[in-house]
Amino acid sequence: MAQSHEIDVLVIGSGPTGLTAANLLADSGLQVALIEKNPGSGDEPRAISATDETLRVMQHLGIMDELGPQMLMDTGARYFGLGGKVIADVRPGAPRLGQPGKSQFDQPIMEGLLYEAATLRQNLDLHYATAATKIQQFSDHVIVHATRTGEATTGFNGSKAADSGQDPYAVVEGQETALEFKAKWVLACDGGRSFTRRELGIGLQGSTQVERWIVVDLLDVPGNPEPFASFHCNGQRPAVVVPGVGGRRRYEFMLFDHEDGDAMITPESITKLVAPFQNTDVVTVRRAAVYTAHQRIADTYRKSRILLAGDAAHLMPPFAGQGLNAGIRDAVGAAWRLAAVIKGEANEMLIDDYETERRPHAAEMVKLSKRIGWVVMNTNPVITRVRDAVVTGTRIIPALNRWLTGMRFLKQPHYTTGTVTAPISGVPHLAQNFVGRMLPQPDLEVNGATVKLDELLSAGWNTIEVVAGFQLVFTNQEGDSVRAKDINRVFDTATGTVLLIRPDYYVAGIAPASQADQLLKALSAKATVLRTFGVAKQGTRG
Repeated sequence: MAQSHEIDVLVIGSGPTGLTAANLLADSGLQVALIEKNPGSGDEPRAISATDETLRVMQHLGIMDELGPQMLMDTGARYFGLGGKVIADVRPGAPRLGQPGKSQFDQPIMEGLLYEAATLRQNLDLHYATAATKIQQFSDHVIVHATRTGEATTGFNGSKAADSGQDPYAVVEGQETALEFKAKWVLACDGGRSFTRRELGIGLQGSTQVERWIVVDLLDVPGNPEPFASFHCNGQRPAVVVPGVGGRRRYEFMLFDHEDGDAMITPESITKLVAPFQNTDVVTVRRAAVYTAHQRIADTYRKSRILLAGDAAHLMPPFAGQGLNAGIRDAVGAAWRLAAVIKGEANEMLIDDYETERRPHAAEMVKLSKRIGWVVMNTNPVITRVRDAVVTGTRIIPALNRWLTGMRFLKQPHYTTGTVTAPISGVPHLAQNFVGRMLPQPDLEVNGATVKLDELLSAGWNTIEVVAGFQLVFTNQEGDSVRAKDINRVFDTATGTVLLIRPDYYVAGIAPASQADQLLKALSAKATVLRTFGVAKQGTRG
């Protein structure tokens, strides 16, 4: 007989998306289980770029103090055209979310820290060496059948595996044990080859054309890292160089159709490829592999009580550095909605909004990644010359040049449908721009001390009233309030209004302060908890 487990949410897959979601769900007070077919968290350096939104989530989960020193923070990108000439230097604009707009990280380290955070959450059960084998859906729950190989294990930190002689991807041997998970909801974060997606019969849309790249990760690279990734759009063999801290560096080389992947990752081939950029005699090759870039998105993100997230929902080329970041957005977007519905604070219309918001933005990121790839990978001599001329020509058009060099082509989510509502009449035009976007995280002043905005947001929904004199009044669901000074005047344009902040820190709506009740009512059909928002007034702190 199968070992039975009954939980609120089952998360399938323990990559960064799954671990982030599992931690967030546990933090909301739910009973959570996570299953992963491998014996430990990953140790392969796959994703390498993190946005400010991703780092804000890591800050919320409490791992930034350890993760930050292992990252190359606040980086840009330098594009080299024909003849090695620099055609563009780009970097994100001024940070608005409390973290640098773009930074380089090491996935095993981030994944390991998320794993360690998960082991500290008492209401989160980890089941490693456990693979899902069958899924059954019912009206009010899901049954996931799984098989564990070997003894029960909560896994291990794959980034530290080498120190203990463990292999996160080892084929586990031993007796097989049947497990059965009864969950109210399932969140599938089981990667590009998702078992869940196949089991549910969910197809993929988009181009079936694939592009192959050789990925070489090095250790022990001497010297200080450059504060930018280098894109060598040389028209011959395009290459990307991404620096890191602690002597880490990544090289990516375009692989041509006629070339054999296995032959191109031999030590001799790697030396030849890297030689124009790096002396390989003084470094250690951490990994060399052929990466296949896909450009596809799931037909749907939801089937009854199962949601897809991360690579299970979308596959995108690496050129915009958005694969992992899109997955973290999925994890956050799904977690707070599932928590609200399970706790009786919302109805399933809120769950429907997960796909309404996340799928269009992910599709846009897939297209953007493909376009950037076309710029980087092109080997047509005519097109590459025109490309270089066009890119350098933007310098004579300041607005266009700012759009390019400020990375404004990398659009952050701006939700106009989903769990948002149109600004209530009377809101100043500029203040309306807050709606559907992530709330800025400036430094604020409380009783003479400087604090980050997020420190004043409670779990769940919040409102922020912008009062004359650069004052902000934060109110949570229970009615507790705290006042702060907007020392950087980030919210000046919204003076006299109240903003409704979702649990994921996105602004759901805005209204004149006198019409706060109308704002709450506008979304209370979905988020029923808003019908009693702030009822138990407790007074103002600070």
